[in-house]
Amino acid sequence: GVMADTTNYFKEATNKFGIPLDEFTKLWEEHFRDEMTRGKITSEDFWKQAIKRFDLNNAENFNFVESWMNDYRPRIEVHELAKKLSKNYKVGLISNLYPGMMPRLIEKGIVANINYSTMVLSNEVGLRKPEIEIYEIATKKADVLPEEILFIDDRIDFIEGAKSHGWQTVWFDENNIEKSIKQIEKTLI
Repeated sequence: GVMADTTNYFKEATNKFGIPLDEFTKLWEEHFRDEMTRGKITSEDFWKQAIKRFDLNNAENFNFVESWMNDYRPRIEVHELAKKLSKNYKVGLISNLYPGMMPRLIEKGIVANINYSTMVLSNEVGLRKPEIEIYEIATKKADVLPEEILFIDDRIDFIEGAKSHGWQTVWFDENNIEKSIKQIEKTLI
């Protein structure tokens, strides 16, 4: 939610196959999100289950992951900020994401294409924000003290998880991107 507007996820797939968005989202949230973000199943596995659940025809060759990413919109202002900050600071990335998506999100310009000093993805470590262990892994990989990390996120529960590990935090308000960017800059500069 910081690098990209993800609020319209699943729209392309549900529109194409006439699936009620709320039912599709409910299936994902209740039965698959946790396993996917932990890397236990792939998004292709989820799509196979959705085909069965919604009795979809001619859906086996549909690139569900690509359609999912097509629903995201980059926050160009945040990308520019990341590029600016990467000149003077180590910039890392910690994300609850699904197997195989991050490289493609960067390639598509959904996530800023910069040289990240550290990247911790939930599907690779088997942990999710706000679990304290994912922040511990990120701190170790960054090779800095916890209080030297500024964590930016759009979810308060993720912010609280980072705070509990001693990180500095800025809540990213998706409804006021300009204010959020100014807060980040004020905190760092």
